[in-house]
Amino acid sequence: MTEEGGFKINVWINEERFQELTGDLQSSVQEVLAGLKVLRVPATVDQKDELLQRFPAAKCDTSTTRTIELLPRAVKDQLFRLMVENQSVDVLDAFLAQEA
Repeated sequence: MTEEGGFKINVWINEERFQELTGDLQSSVQEVLAGLKVLRVPATVDQKDELLQRFPAAKCDTSTTRTIELLPRAVKDQLFRLMVENQSVDVLDAFLAQEA
C-alpha cells in the first residue's frame, strides 16, 4: 500500500504471472475491473520524479488515482521480475539502481 502522499504503479497480473507469485505477494494481488488483477508498486515523490524524468512519455495522475501511467512495457516487465525475485512490491529503488 502506498504511504500517505505516495504514488503507485499498476502492474497487471494475468494467470501466467499469477502462477509465478507465492505467499504474501500472491495475497497482495488485487482484483479490479471485471476480473483483471493488479499488483501495485509504491513510489515516493522522489521516485515518481525520477521515473518521469527517465521516461518522458510517462504521465502521473496526481488528482485522482495517484498512479504513474504509460511506462514502457519493458519497465513493467522488469518491475514484475523484481517483485518475484524479492518477494515484495517495494522494488522501485532496486529498479532505479539497475537503470542508472
